[in-house]
Amino acid sequence: MINSFLQLLYPKCCFACDEVLIRSENWICTRCRFELPSPGLFLEQPNWISHKLDGLIDYDRVHAYYVFSEGGKVQHLLHQIKYKRQERLGEYLGSCVGRSFSTKEYDLLIPMPLHPSRLKERGYNQAACVAKGISRASGIPMSETHLLRTKQVASLIGLNRAERYKTLEEVFEVLRPGELDGLRILLIDDTLTTGATFLAAGAKIKAASTGKLSFLALAALK
Repeated sequence: MINSFLQLLYPKCCFACDEVLIRSENWICTRCRFELPSPGLFLEQPNWISHKLDGLIDYDRVHAYYVFSEGGKVQHLLHQIKYKRQERLGEYLGSCVGRSFSTKEYDLLIPMPLHPSRLKERGYNQAACVAKGISRASGIPMSETHLLRTKQVASLIGLNRAERYKTLEEVFEVLRPGELDGLRILLIDDTLTTGATFLAAGAKIKAASTGKLSFLALAALK
């Protein structure tokens, strides 16, 4: 009774379209669940996502759960996670992704790190929220201590992939690389636009260990 009264006063809304959720819905309405563009996690490669990453480092696979476009519902979801402190939404979407994986797919999940100053400012790492949800649903362990972001850089807006990669080339550092040797590693971020951040971080992992590297973005720009 109390919950129903509170729902009348403060209705829960879909984080994708802002429409009021019915009682059986959580986070995202049923209509958006079916309409949000998703390419499928296990596309045959090469594909339009892998083309963003080819040519600079050796990697195994790349996955994306959603496709986003400027002003679309998926971008609205990402904005809620990244800038509106919706950590639990990130974990929920991560759990949706994680249900498609099994513990046989990967040995370790590594979220894309934030620089300590940005982490302090935001209060949480949105990529880590997604990774926690994936880990919880799949049973694959995650680590936030093997990959660090040691330098903060200016905005990358307006730069192409090569320019972004050059800017990010010395931003990341791998700790205890021996612990990653031989592991199947999935590097996770909330978004994939040009792929430069994945490539810069992935290059450090590949240079430091013998781990087999793959990438996953909650959403990728097509």
